[in-house]
Amino acid sequence: MKKLKWIVPLISAIGIGVYFVVIKPKIDAKNIAFTYTSLVKGDIESIVSSTGTLEAINTVEIGTQISGTIKRIYVDYNDKVTAGQLLAEMDLKLLETNLVSAQANWAVSEAQYNRVKDEFQRNMVLFEKNVISEQEFVASKYAYEQALSATKAASAAVKNIQVNIQFARITSPISGTVIERSVEEGQTVAASFATPKMFVIAEDLSKMQILADVDESDIGYIKNQMQVRFTVQTYPDKPFLGLVSQIRLQPIQVNNVVNYQVVVDVDNTEGLLLPGMTANLEFITQKASDVLLINNSALRFRPNELMLEDIKPVLEEKAKVLPDAIYQNFVRAIHNEETYVPARFKKSLPATTDGFFYTDDKGNIDFKFIEIGIKTGLQSEVKRFFDGSEVSEDMKAINGIKSKK
Repeated sequence: MKKLKWIVPLISAIGIGVYFVVIKPKIDAKNIAFTYTSLVKGDIESIVSSTGTLEAINTVEIGTQISGTIKRIYVDYNDKVTAGQLLAEMDLKLLETNLVSAQANWAVSEAQYNRVKDEFQRNMVLFEKNVISEQEFVASKYAYEQALSATKAASAAVKNIQVNIQFARITSPISGTVIERSVEEGQTVAASFATPKMFVIAEDLSKMQILADVDESDIGYIKNQMQVRFTVQTYPDKPFLGLVSQIRLQPIQVNNVVNYQVVVDVDNTEGLLLPGMTANLEFITQKASDVLLINNSALRFRPNELMLEDIKPVLEEKAKVLPDAIYQNFVRAIHNEETYVPARFKKSLPATTDGFFYTDDKGNIDFKFIEIGIKTGLQSEVKRFFDGSEVSEDMKAINGIKSKK
C-alpha cells in the first residue's frame, strides 16, 4: 500500500509534465492568428541614390593677358552675350605711350641699319678690289648683321605692343550667359604670373549637367543612357529627369570611401535649374509596370519552431518544383539542424528564388516557391510561381503571427 501511495503521485506528475512539454505547445501552436499581406499589381523601380551639383555643360573663364586698369565694363551678371561681343576695355594710355616709344626706337634702328648697310656694301666692293683689309671688311659685316638684328628686334617690340593693344579689348569667345563677374571699372589687374579671371560665361543654360558621386558598391549598376530622376531643394515636389552621359573612371576617395563621378545630362528649357544647385538623384537601374508585387514582410516572415517542424514535409514536397540543383541544396539544408531554424531555413536558396507561407482553403498552412525579379526595400516583383500555378492578384501571404487570447 505504501508503494501504491508513491506511484499514483508519480504518474500524475509525469502526466502533467507531458502535458506542458508536449501536448500543450502543440495545442498552442495550432492556436495562432496570422496577419496577412496581399499580392497586388503595380509598378516597381530599383534605384541607386546619390547627390550632385548642377553645372553648365560648357563654361569659359575669361581674363586678360595684359596688366593695367579696367577702363570700362559693358556686361553684368545674367547678360546674354554673343561670340566676339565686347565685354570690357583696358586703359590704353600706357600702352599707347609705349607704342610711340617703340616706334621711335624702330625708326632709329632702321636709320642705323641703313647707314651700316651702305657702309658694308661699299666695303664689300673695296675688299673685292683688295683696297681694304679683310679685318676691316669683317668688322663692317659684323656691324651690318648687328644692325639688322636690332632692327628686327625693334620691329617685334612694336608688333608686341600692337598685339597688347588688341588684348586690351576683352571679347567673348562664345555665345552664352554671364554667370560671374569678378572685376569693377577702375580696378587694376596684374597678369604677371597668372591670367586674372574677369568673367565666367556659360554657353547654354538650357542644357545642363549634374556631376554626381556614386559609391563604389553601387557604380556597377550605373550604365550610359540610364534614366535619372532628381529633385532640387527649391522645388522639392517637382521631379526632373536626366540621362547618364558619362561614367568617369578616375576614383575619388572621400572619408576613406571610394566614389566615381557620373555625369548626367539635363534639359533645362524651362530655366528652373541654376548652376550650383544641389540635386538629390535616383538612378533608375530597373523598372517594371503592372507586375505582381509582394510585400517583403512576407518574405522576411519567421515561423516559430513548432510551426516550422509541422511544415517541414510540405516544404520538402513543394521544393520538387525547383531546379534540381536548388532542390538538392534546399532539402539538405532543411534536414540540417543548424540551418533549419526560423531565421535561416531559406538561406540555401539563390537570390532570385524565395517563398512565402499562406493558408489554403481548408485553413492549413502551406508554402509557395516564387521567382523574384526587381527587389526594393519594401516590395519584390513576383515573376512566377515555380509550381506553375497562375500568378494571381489579391492572394494573401502570411507576414506575422499573434497569439489568440
